[in-house]
Amino acid sequence: MTKDLTGARDRLISPRELHQVAALLNMPRLDEYAVREDGAPYTNRQAAMYAGIAAWARLSAEAAERLGASEEPEDREEFAYLIEYTDRHAKGWYPAPSDESSGMTLADRAETVAQTVLTRYINHLADNRDDYELWLVDSLSLRASVWHVNTAEPYPRGLGPDHPSSPYAFSDAAIPPHAVEIRTPAQIHRVMDRRIAPWPDTVFWEPEPAAGLTPAYLASAEHHHN
Repeated sequence: MTKDLTGARDRLISPRELHQVAALLNMPRLDEYAVREDGAPYTNRQAAMYAGIAAWARLSAEAAERLGASEEPEDREEFAYLIEYTDRHAKGWYPAPSDESSGMTLADRAETVAQTVLTRYINHLADNRDDYELWLVDSLSLRASVWHVNTAEPYPRGLGPDHPSSPYAFSDAAIPPHAVEIRTPAQIHRVMDRRIAPWPDTVFWEPEPAAGLTPAYLASAEHHHN
């Protein structure tokens, strides 16, 4: 302890320099402080300035910590998502194959979930093309529907409070999703072609984009699964 005090004493700076440090720390009432201590002995003024700076530094550190905590992202919300497909021969939209096509996730916005899960699913198809070879037709379109679990209807029609929230429950009850993302055949192929060789003799079929985005269409009887 004695050595520590000796080292600190050897590193002391003058009240004038301490005043400059306090100014850099944006310490309040510096002028009043300087006037009040002006007639005090040198060492008393020096000690008082050190004590004042230390107290202000502790308070500033606490304020900075609280500010940092307030800037952290709020707790993310829970969303349910369902990826469906259609093609030129299908009548409506049907759940896409694979466990990657539905689930629950945490995020900030429904739109972000829709974009993320749909892109991830298309990449999954590209990486496992052999597993879906018979299903990957040229006219394939995909749609991701996302529901905010806490603000969707708490008990979908026909389902009691004991029924767990799930994308299939929301879809079966025709509850409008909070976000919808659609990829046409051309968009799907552009993503997959960057990861695998292009399909030969591809003929693109484009569904009517407006139909998949209207609330009436989303709530229609065609929005179902097998």
